[in-house]
Amino acid sequence: MALATATALAPIAAAGTTTVTFGSCTSNNPALAAPPPDYSSQVTLTPSASSVAVGSPVTITWHYSLSTAPSPGIPIANAATAKAQIVVGGAASSTISAGPSAAFPPSPVATGGTFQIPDFTATFTPTTAGTYTFTPGNNEQDVAQFGIVIQCTASGASSAATVTATNASASVADAAVRPGGTVNFTGAGWIAGETVTPSFTDSAGASTPGTAITVPAGGAISGSIGVPAAAATGAGSLVLTGSTSGAVPTAVTVLGAPTLSASPSSGGPGTVVGLSGGNWDPGATVAVSGVDASNNPVGSPSTLTADASGHLSGNYTVPSSPIAAIGAAELVGGAPSTTLRAAAAFTYAGNSCTADAAGAAVSATGTCSVPQSANVGVTGGPLQMNENTGAVAFPGVTLDGTAHTQTGALQQVDVQDFRGTTNGWVLNATMSDLALTGGPYANSGAAPIPAGNVLAGALTCTGNPAGSTPYPSTPTAGSGGALSTTTAITLCSQAAGGTTPPTVTGGDFLVGAGLSLKVPAYVLQGTYTGTVTISLQ
Repeated sequence: MALATATALAPIAAAGTTTVTFGSCTSNNPALAAPPPDYSSQVTLTPSASSVAVGSPVTITWHYSLSTAPSPGIPIANAATAKAQIVVGGAASSTISAGPSAAFPPSPVATGGTFQIPDFTATFTPTTAGTYTFTPGNNEQDVAQFGIVIQCTASGASSAATVTATNASASVADAAVRPGGTVNFTGAGWIAGETVTPSFTDSAGASTPGTAITVPAGGAISGSIGVPAAAATGAGSLVLTGSTSGAVPTAVTVLGAPTLSASPSSGGPGTVVGLSGGNWDPGATVAVSGVDASNNPVGSPSTLTADASGHLSGNYTVPSSPIAAIGAAELVGGAPSTTLRAAAAFTYAGNSCTADAAGAAVSATGTCSVPQSANVGVTGGPLQMNENTGAVAFPGVTLDGTAHTQTGALQQVDVQDFRGTTNGWVLNATMSDLALTGGPYANSGAAPIPAGNVLAGALTCTGNPAGSTPYPSTPTAGSGGALSTTTAITLCSQAAGGTTPPTVTGGDFLVGAGLSLKVPAYVLQGTYTGTVTISLQ
């Protein structure tokens, strides 16, 4: 039974990569299992990659064609394991070991039944550039249950697989690029005469091919490839694919819009704010400044430098003037860019400030200040006047055939301007005719004494009380003249104050005037009465 089992393990010919003759087989215990006769099998060798970098391992998978169980079959499951050697040629010569496989068959096999010897692998690491060939070599099958080892010598096989090892490398001038930009690349270690095609793949997987390059002697290449304007931002890659050397990727990041954040996001003058951001051009100088609500710079700007990945970090000290945000703009040709900029919202707290930053020396002194607003509401008062009680009194007249002029005085008027404005004012007077209201001819429609017979003169307009601190206004007394029933005369006036800057008017003023009345030589006897009307506007 042991002999039958051992003999049944020899694979029969089937579709594969190359035909191998296994002969000169030996057994470590012929008494239990005689070596099988010479036999042929199809063996497929499959490398995990067709090209690798020098020093990088590649896995070679050995695959047998189907095996057939001879009489009396295989009554034992998982009876044996297989292993083999692979002959390496081409760029360098060596032999590598493959296996062992998993135990087989998974269940007993009747005479003439088929089973599959499981695949097994070998690992190969190239040490020099070139193309390597792999040819199936001697094999071995072990029946562990009986301690039997059967070995056969391979012959007649041809190369079943090749792997090209290269020193191909790629590098980019800038590891970050903006949409619509250009990636400049160089490479070395490529195989002279092969074709290398560049391509750019963005973070969404969209690939853009470039122009193929034929590698010159020496293996060095250089070129460039455009990044689409619609390229997705984030981690992408430049891939150089050689017709022989295979693909060599290099990471390239597509930058999005610059960002900026601030911590803390509020504070008063002297507050040290930590700034951070991303998507700035690597190594770029970025100007940082506070800005007002209209995005105008506030205070003196400072500069930060983006690192090799486009990350920005540093500190900003809040100025004494209010700010609405902290802005950053990349300097391009020494001037702030109009597109490569970002801002972090900031709430300015005028009621706090930092005199000494944390960690300052004990002996250090600092200065800061905070405002406290003081407010008072001022409401304007009236423009008004008051007059002394009583009437204008003229001395009586006895008719004697001549005209008489009698003197009197206007009752004093107190004008008060408490409005708190720049407005002026005018005090005017008119008078009715003096009608006959008393005596034997009273209210009979007799001719009156005309208002024009009353003259105003010696007008005064002075502060109240006299000699007090001057008021904002300095009013002007009128020039006087005959009173009229229709045309007012000005007793006193104050011009409007200035407007640039505005000048307040106001004060308390006493207005007076002397009056004289001409009584005609011939008038009806009785009492004559008129009214002086004083208007303030």
